[in-house]
Amino acid sequence: MSEPPTGGASDDRRRIRVRTALLLALALVVLVRLPTVMEVFRDDWIVLPSNDPYFYRYMVDQSLLNGVLPSLPDRALRGEPLLVATLAVAAWPFGPGTWGSGFVVAWYPVVAAVITAALVYGAATRLTDDARVGLAAAGLLAVTPAHAYRTALGVADHHAFDYVWLALTALAVIELLARSERDRRTWLATGGLALGVAAQALSWEASPLLLLPLAPGLALAALVEIRRPGPERLAPVTAGLVLGAALAHLVHLLLGWQFEAVIYALDLLALGSVGLLALVVAIRRLDGSWTRLAVAEAGLGAAAVVAVWRIPAIASELDSGLEFFGSTQAAELAGVGANYGAVGVLVILGFASVLAAPMLFFAAKWGWQRLEPGWFVVAIYTIHFGVLAGLQRRFGGELAPFAAILGGVGFVLLASWFDLVRPPVPRRADSGEAAATAVAADGSGEDELVVPDRTRVALLAGLAGVAVGSGSLYAALIDRRLVITDATYEAARWITGYVDDHDIPYPESYVLSKWGRNRVYNYFVNGEAESYGYAERTYEDFLFSNSNSAPDWYEEFTDRVGFVVTRDLPHLGLIPSSTIQSTLHSRFGSATISNIAGVGHFRAMFATDDGARKVFRVVPGATIRGRAPGETDRVRLEADVSIPGAEFEYVRRATVTDGRFEVRVAHPGTYRIGRDGTTVDVSERDVRTGGTVTLGD
Repeated sequence: MSEPPTGGASDDRRRIRVRTALLLALALVVLVRLPTVMEVFRDDWIVLPSNDPYFYRYMVDQSLLNGVLPSLPDRALRGEPLLVATLAVAAWPFGPGTWGSGFVVAWYPVVAAVITAALVYGAATRLTDDARVGLAAAGLLAVTPAHAYRTALGVADHHAFDYVWLALTALAVIELLARSERDRRTWLATGGLALGVAAQALSWEASPLLLLPLAPGLALAALVEIRRPGPERLAPVTAGLVLGAALAHLVHLLLGWQFEAVIYALDLLALGSVGLLALVVAIRRLDGSWTRLAVAEAGLGAAAVVAVWRIPAIASELDSGLEFFGSTQAAELAGVGANYGAVGVLVILGFASVLAAPMLFFAAKWGWQRLEPGWFVVAIYTIHFGVLAGLQRRFGGELAPFAAILGGVGFVLLASWFDLVRPPVPRRADSGEAAATAVAADGSGEDELVVPDRTRVALLAGLAGVAVGSGSLYAALIDRRLVITDATYEAARWITGYVDDHDIPYPESYVLSKWGRNRVYNYFVNGEAESYGYAERTYEDFLFSNSNSAPDWYEEFTDRVGFVVTRDLPHLGLIPSSTIQSTLHSRFGSATISNIAGVGHFRAMFATDDGARKVFRVVPGATIRGRAPGETDRVRLEADVSIPGAEFEYVRRATVTDGRFEVRVAHPGTYRIGRDGTTVDVSERDVRTGGTVTLGD
């Protein structure tokens, strides 16, 4: 009698198919994040999109300046120390302020996105026992706009780093709640959970917001656990949280990383998990009633909230966080539906959110009826970040991995309704098909990853195209809004060259600009990109002041500002011609309108070819004084000025008193005074040092 086939070759083919499909999904992750590659790598510069990435690039440079090995500057020790340290170590072989360090910072978000997508695949596959769901989840994450633009090439802030630890934490918890054995895989997952929560706490000062869903998620998981016999599965989860809190606290004590309140928040989460485990064990020994456990959880939860509010350090951080949620200055602090309602939700959150929303019901049903608490964990994460994204769209990226997991189930379920594929494994189990459906030897449903007939392939491709195409398009459009425009790049490039040629030190080389691009200019011009606070406080007030106040602003800027960049403001409608904005940007500081004074302390230096950006240097200016030609109450002075990108007539007007006048001018050159042919020469030195030129009497 012959031996039955082992199926080894078939298993190998299934694994190859799944791995190939996963590689394609991860390739999609990379592809969607590269539409702006030409705008990032320009000439010999790496021009990161947006504004905040330059802070992290600056922190990396500062870390590499402090010695042979990376050493975090004081500013990086609180807030995001682990992110800065990781980037600094990766950039260390290249050195500070180099093309190489910029290369590391630019590519880090894409690498983080790939890792996150792989972890999402693992979490979805482990949760559902269906590789197709995992692949669909990875694909949906690849094209979710909120995640794609946050992890696009060069968008190097803390968010991409946070997504990795979020996904790792979720995968570890799902794995631990699904295992009854105590084997090597269990301890690896416990270690992964410890690493995930510790890294989360050390990566961002608002990390308690990202760790918070674990509390209600584990509370719901306990209600399932108490109804299930066998080893207590909450124990390794608790062990992972305790180890993670201990690790984060040790790093905090040894290296001084992170705010105390953030570390304490993780400590409290770990302590709460210990209390929850003890509560489950105690009630299990009494009567095992889940209702009694629910009542106890509610009481202890309320007491814990009150106690937390009474801890000064944490209460202060919570108050600050609530105030921050009330801020709406930046676009990212508005809700996902703030501008376009439901359409805005689709544009930011993508097709995954549409598929995930109805799956919340199934997640609750499967978690409770089938005693699979991992579903509750994913559902709680989804609801938590869904609420936060409704308040501030920047949390759409944190929502994306969990919406992708539920959306992956929804995608396969939707395809099955059209008879394109078999239902996902959780749905088949509900309908009694699980026993009739062979699954792969490792229980991952890889046998379902087969090529259907041509008609089904075409329809399935169309369905996938809807999910992938719209998200990719929206992500690309958002990326385009983040990139540094040609005008800004040209202005920054010119100022940098001028500063280098004239060896202008900081802060004389400080560039005042719109706060949302202030770090861009200053990183390239003088290497100082730690803060845009001064620009945020002064730039708009300066521009929309009356031009008569220009001398007062010069006093404010002395020894603080070297250059001012103006820009087109078509979206603001008609701007009064008397403002400094109109005087500088529209008239190069010239008094070409008779009843509006020009300026004598802001010298036009450069204009882009399209006139979208103009650069002015803050100068003492030269004073011209003397007897006015002829009998007049006002005298007009004019000089022809040529700068890179523009030629114009610079005009100043002065009041005549007792036949004499005095006026300050910002440009060197030959000035024509009045109409009788009188001229006077103003030198570069006069303008630069505040010299005085006197007309002979």
